[in-house]
Amino acid sequence: MYRRFILIILILFCINMIFTGCRKNNPVLENSVESGEKRDEPIVSIIDEPNKEEKSADAEKEKELAEEVLESTFHQGALSKRNYEVIDGEAANFLSYNYQDRSMYIAGLKVFEEFSTLNEGGISIVSDENILTFGITKATGSVTGAVDGPNVYFEMNLTSNEIIDSKFEPAPNYAELGKTEFIKHSEEVIELTDERMVEIGLYFKELIMEIEKK
Repeated sequence: MYRRFILIILILFCINMIFTGCRKNNPVLENSVESGEKRDEPIVSIIDEPNKEEKSADAEKEKELAEEVLESTFHQGALSKRNYEVIDGEAANFLSYNYQDRSMYIAGLKVFEEFSTLNEGGISIVSDENILTFGITKATGSVTGAVDGPNVYFEMNLTSNEIIDSKFEPAPNYAELGKTEFIKHSEEVIELTDERMVEIGLYFKELIMEIEKK
């Protein structure tokens, strides 16, 4: 009986020593046991998602790229729309309008009888000063190989539709130049009233506005 009691005590002592050794070798287990925490929960791996600032930066880059593409497309469209031309039209035999500098070249203007139908000239809009300039030469002969004849030039304010400058230059003296076939047009002058110049100016103002819509 006494031997059995001693044996039981030895067994309990060995068990205690084994348990104590395990706790010393595994402090995590010791803490878990003492705190009562459960260690059988699954381990979750957390993957950081892009923060809001990174997403915002990416969105901004995409927006800038889209704007660059749009701007490039618009620029290519503007280049293809550089000139508007009409051949044998209602207004003139030839008309060419430059969208970029807002200038027009005309040859054979038909709608104003003062200039006949043999003429050459140009119209432009000076945006900074908000004025329209008109200049044309009626062909009455040729001395230089180009169109020669009386020249009309004026400037019109596009806001008030008032004539702010005008010049009427005569044709060359063909007799003095030996161009006898053009003598009847020697020093011919075309003079226009302000009312007539305003009428011409308004015609081209409206024509340019119509062209710029196309």
